[in-house]
Amino acid sequence: MTSEPGAVMDAVQREQIDGLFSAWDHAEGPGGAVGIYREGELIHARGYGAANLESAVPITPATVFHVASLSKQFTAVLVGLLAREGHFSLDDDIRRYLPELPKGPPITFRHIIHHTSGLRDQWDLLRLAGWRAADLKTTGDILWLATRQQALNFPTGTRYQYINTGYTLMAIAVERITGRSLQAQAEAHLFAPLGMQHTCFQDDHQKLVRNRALAYSREAGGPWKLNLPAYETIGPTGLLSTVEDFARWERNFLSPTVGDADFIRQLSRPGTFDDGRPLGYGFGLILGQYRGLPVAEHAGGDAGFASYFLRFPEQRLAVAIFCNAAELRPGPLTRRIADILLADHFKEAPSVDLHAPSWAGRAAGASDAAADAFEAMTGLYRDTWSGTTLGVEDRGGRLFLVPSTGGTYELLPAGPGCWRFPDVEAQCQFTPAREDAPARMQVTHAGQTTALCERVEVAPKRPESLAEYAGTYRSDDLGVHYTLAVSGASLVLRREKFAEARVQFTSEDDGATRSGDGLHLRFVRDSRGHISGLLVSAERAWNIHFVRA
Repeated sequence: MTSEPGAVMDAVQREQIDGLFSAWDHAEGPGGAVGIYREGELIHARGYGAANLESAVPITPATVFHVASLSKQFTAVLVGLLAREGHFSLDDDIRRYLPELPKGPPITFRHIIHHTSGLRDQWDLLRLAGWRAADLKTTGDILWLATRQQALNFPTGTRYQYINTGYTLMAIAVERITGRSLQAQAEAHLFAPLGMQHTCFQDDHQKLVRNRALAYSREAGGPWKLNLPAYETIGPTGLLSTVEDFARWERNFLSPTVGDADFIRQLSRPGTFDDGRPLGYGFGLILGQYRGLPVAEHAGGDAGFASYFLRFPEQRLAVAIFCNAAELRPGPLTRRIADILLADHFKEAPSVDLHAPSWAGRAAGASDAAADAFEAMTGLYRDTWSGTTLGVEDRGGRLFLVPSTGGTYELLPAGPGCWRFPDVEAQCQFTPAREDAPARMQVTHAGQTTALCERVEVAPKRPESLAEYAGTYRSDDLGVHYTLAVSGASLVLRREKFAEARVQFTSEDDGATRSGDGLHLRFVRDSRGHISGLLVSAERAWNIHFVRA
């Protein structure tokens, strides 16, 4: 269904954009809503697919979606406004308002906003502590875990790592400082002044919301099933909105109603590390380039929901796509829409056409040299920072990244040895092996290195050598115990409420699980050479200490 308030697009462009969503333009499956904004006005809005498959309610531009991490820009802007009002300083240590957090060097609001805090990520901590995907996760749960952490992933202010925990802590701090919840403050400072009548932070997971889309997922070739986020926490996520309301948000960045021109310029500046180096993340948006033009963008994904927002500030154009099935992949679609509308503005060649046959680097019939190049990149890699493993696989001439944490991500060619993710602003740069060094892969996000990986080989152990690793290990940081046991010829990890996972060794005392858990296990020995403990790492929660019972 369509809404056309003051269209500034020709019929050919509109037809091309509709064609991008043709596979989803029916009532038998989920889909999404698209909003296109020029000069702060909604020039095109359309819904595709069903918001509710059981009742066949169609998606429209007024359908309310959970937009996941697009929430962060609202939280960051609100925190910036409250700081301008004098409630606190962006350079205050968050512990000033949450004194129950472990002591340490200052972690400021500014560190948190720009993802340089070093905090361990809440979703990894919850999973490691026993919460499953379908279990309800609350702000109280996250705070309980945050107060137990005795270490950071890295010293605050020295690296960039996309972390959700800090945004939850900011939401708690806002309520403690002002006496009003993040939702109440957002309503008063953002949603009401801008006329965003269908936007809110969902701080009650049982609250009824009119015209809301449900989210779905499916196995390959299987039926659609409900896939909803089980959250009662806001700050990094939890925003409900529509593509129509986002027009009011976009307009404020061009003609401010909330804040002033100086404040808007502050929001558009990149953050910095403590040593003054700039990074590519601003106030809840990634600041970068697409085809030679400056952009501000962000992805969101929770359960079956997926969203993407892409702004071209110099061209005063923006695109938002909200989906209730992640496989719609809104990130590439926002860029395809930009390719259509800004064809005369771009300085670089268009992005790879995902719909073209054999777009990948080694299509059928490609040269032996291309095949050798693929072989040089594929294999098992270990992140030298977190220790977690990920596979790089050639699947019929297409390159895929397969993290041990689950999921499969197709990589698109972006230059010599460089491949990019289609759905987020991230890239993989491969360096071939040398006689004195293994093949390496560097992952960047928001212009910053987030993983330095080396290709490793599996190091099988003799069954009789596994017994020394078996036992029960306890973590105070997580409040749980893990059991390692010998099963047949393998060492297996047993965790309450989770399936048994086989440990695959990559060196003498280093192993990893690759069954969706994606954990790195580094065994610790005492002065006598006996196993005394364990350091467990997930993708964004590193080196959590376990003591052997």
